[in-house]
Amino acid sequence: MPNEYREPSYHRWMREQGVPIIEGHGVTNLHGIELGPWERIGGRGAFVDLQGMEGLTGMYVTEIPPGGSLTPERHIYDELIYVLSGRGSTRVWSGPRDGAAGGAAFEWEAGALFAPPLNCWHQIYNLSGDEPARFMAVTLAPLVMDIFHNTRFIFDSEFVFDDRFDGRSDYFEMKEPEFFEPVRTWLWETNLIPDARGPVLKEGEGRMGAGGWGMSYQMGGNILVGHIAEWPVGKYRKAHYHEGGAVILITAGQGYTLTWPKALGVRPFESGHGDQVIRIDWHEGSVVSPAGDWFHQHFNTGQGKVRQVALRLGSKRYGVHFADLHVGEGMNISTRDNGTLIEYEDEDTEIGRMYRDELARAGVEYQMAAAAR
Repeated sequence: MPNEYREPSYHRWMREQGVPIIEGHGVTNLHGIELGPWERIGGRGAFVDLQGMEGLTGMYVTEIPPGGSLTPERHIYDELIYVLSGRGSTRVWSGPRDGAAGGAAFEWEAGALFAPPLNCWHQIYNLSGDEPARFMAVTLAPLVMDIFHNTRFIFDSEFVFDDRFDGRSDYFEMKEPEFFEPVRTWLWETNLIPDARGPVLKEGEGRMGAGGWGMSYQMGGNILVGHIAEWPVGKYRKAHYHEGGAVILITAGQGYTLTWPKALGVRPFESGHGDQVIRIDWHEGSVVSPAGDWFHQHFNTGQGKVRQVALRLGSKRYGVHFADLHVGEGMNISTRDNGTLIEYEDEDTEIGRMYRDELARAGVEYQMAAAAR
C-alpha cells in the first residue's frame, strides 16, 4: 500500500461523476441550479454537499427529460426522494437487472416523497412528453462509501433484503399515520407520501414553539427518516441544536434561518459575536443543512404558513445509538436544564428585534408578543 493519504471515498466518487458540486450552508433554489450530463444515471444532475451534512448524508438533484427515464440502479444505502417538479412513475424489483421478476410500481407528481427499498433495482420515468421532471434525493451514500470504500460492493451486491421488500405490489400504497406507543407520538410509517406539501399534521406545538405542527415519518425500514413541520404567519421557531446530517427542504412559504456555533452561547449578539451569526434566506425549493452542534432558528416572513420537510438520521422504530444519544442529551429540553433548546425568554433580544424589523418591511403583522419579547 503506497504511503499516501486518500480523500474520503464519497468525495472522490462525486468528483468522478463529472457533474456540478454545490457547497455552502444552503441552496436558495433547487429548481434553478445548474445540472450537467450524468452518464451513470442516464440523465442530468448535480450534487449538493452542504456544510451541515458532515459526511453523514449526501444529496443530489436530477432531471429526467420529457418522455425519458433514468438508468436502473440499486445500492447499499438508504435513500429518500422528493419530487420538485413534473410527473412520472417508478418501478422497483428484486432479482435480475432486466426486471422480469415483477415487483411494484407507482406514479408520482410534484410534492411526492418516497423511498426505494434498500438494494432493490429501481427505475424512474418521466411520464410527460413536454416537460422535464426534477427531483432531489438525500442518501446515506457518504457514510456507507467512506466505511467500505468499494463501489462495486455498494452498487453490485446481489444480497436481497427481503425483510425490507418482498416483491409485493402494494408496497407503495400510502398508509395512514398511527400513534406509536413506545415513544408516545404520531408516526407515519409509509413508503410513499403522494404530496408532502399537504398532508394533515397531527402533532401539536411541542417544544419548538410558534404554534407549529409536525409529523414524523419513516420509510422503507430506513434509519434515514424525517418529519414534516409547519408554522403560521408572523411567528418563528425556538433555537436549538443537534447532530449533523439533517437536510431541511422548504416546500411552502418564505423566511430565513439564523445559525451560530453553540460555543458562542445563547446570546451571540449581546456577547459581541453577532458577526459570526450566519443568515440563510429561503423560500419554496430552498434547502438548509444546519451544522452539528450549531444553534439554528427558523423565521417566517411571508404572507402564508411555512412548511418544511426534514430528512435526517435516526428512527423511532429502530434504535440508532449515536442519533439517540443527541436526543437523550436534550434536543427538546431547555438550555436552563442542560438541554439544547433556547426558550424565547432566554434568547438574544437582537433576534426578536431583527424579526420585527423584517416583518415591518414585508408588511406582515408580528404575532409573537405572547411568546417572546
